Amino acid sequence: MALDSHAPSIERLRVTVAMRGLAERIRPMVGDMAEPGLPPASFDLVWSEGALYNIGIENALRVCHGLLRAGGYLVFTDAVWRKENPPPEVKAGFEDDYPTMGRVADVLAVIERSGLLLIDHFTLPHEAWWDDFYTPMEIRIGELRGKYGDDDEALAVLDQLAQEPEMHRRYSDYYAYEFFVARLMG
Repeated sequence: MALDSHAPSIERLRVTVAMRGLAERIRPMVGDMAEPGLPPASFDLVWSEGALYNIGIENALRVCHGLLRAGGYLVFTDAVWRKENPPPEVKAGFEDDYPTMGRVADVLAVIERSGLLLIDHFTLPHEAWWDDFYTPMEIRIGELRGKYGDDDEALAVLDQLAQEPEMHRRYSDYYAYEFFVARLMG
């Protein structure tokens, strides 16, 4: 099962799954992760990268707990603060998308309260941001600038998007993504 609320992304995944002959193993579905409408205790593994915060980490872990079979694993990444008192520019950058972002200790406490057993956690390396996310993002922004060079509105959106990797270059010591592995005992 692959769940996302963005129908075009799910459609793109359906095409990829079919091309790779994985339709028997992966079922892409448009849905709401806050209310996935899936049977309880039906998964051995729930994996989410950088998405659970959208419904609040506490609520997300409750939803995931309900989806897991006894002994099942929850694997997820979450943005966390690494230092106290981030510069206002950094704080503002996260304020709209993730105003409740905490530190690693905060997420560990939520895992414990959710009835899951922490197996391990680690900070994603710096290269993960650049190799897999920001470098391809900057390349794509450059391509789109060429395509939409005469569209002031599109260029304004691209300027806004380009601020994120630039902020990361300057302030990445203040925040990171943490990778967590937890298990539902039973």
